[in-house]
Amino acid sequence: MKILFLLMASTFLSSLCFAEIKAEGLSNETALGIVLTSGNTDVKTLNLSQVNSYEKNQNVYKFNFNYLRSSNQGTEQALLWGLGLRYERELNPRFSLFVSQALMSDYYQGIVQRYSTDVGGKYNFTKQEGTNWYVEAGYRFSRENYRYGFKNISFIRLFHEIDRQIDKQFSVKWWIEYLPNIITWKAYQANTEASLAMVLNDIFSLKSSYSVRYYNEPPLGVEKRTDQTFMTSLVAKF
Repeated sequence: MKILFLLMASTFLSSLCFAEIKAEGLSNETALGIVLTSGNTDVKTLNLSQVNSYEKNQNVYKFNFNYLRSSNQGTEQALLWGLGLRYERELNPRFSLFVSQALMSDYYQGIVQRYSTDVGGKYNFTKQEGTNWYVEAGYRFSRENYRYGFKNISFIRLFHEIDRQIDKQFSVKWWIEYLPNIITWKAYQANTEASLAMVLNDIFSLKSSYSVRYYNEPPLGVEKRTDQTFMTSLVAKF
């Protein structure tokens, strides 16, 4: 419970700090989802994500962090975390170039650490109030450390995202990422998420999301190719 209170306090303080400096080009999105049950069923799930960006001139700097842990009767069932940095350079209103570096871990998918470097381009179909629609294409190099060894993998990365404001209260977002393996086609990966957000006030909203992560050839010892997550979170965005 102490961790829970610290996370909630951190979210609130972050909201106050970033709200003061929003005009300077900084933006923030913090999401916190919690499930706690006790008695005959003892399940605890915590999902936390953080996205910060800073825009100046034609440059965009981004930081992201996510953490998911779930336990049942005191036994850990899921543990997933990741963090990343990204730099984006706008060449014109529609086209940008980017480079990013990420570190993640998905222990129950057999991945102790994954280091990923992305380079590529971004094309905006629509970037205006109410609709944000774009695609990305590029190259990804990953080093995956498993419990039994490691592997270096080269991917082509294809990404699509659309974010649509339905009205003043509701918005929807859908993104999909396809990662064909350059050396071994059968070892491709794919990820997607669809979400619905409901605005509570100028800062907070409720978000429900459904995400799928697919490995056509999962690491040795992992039986299932697909992981699915449904989550409802409180989001602070400004």
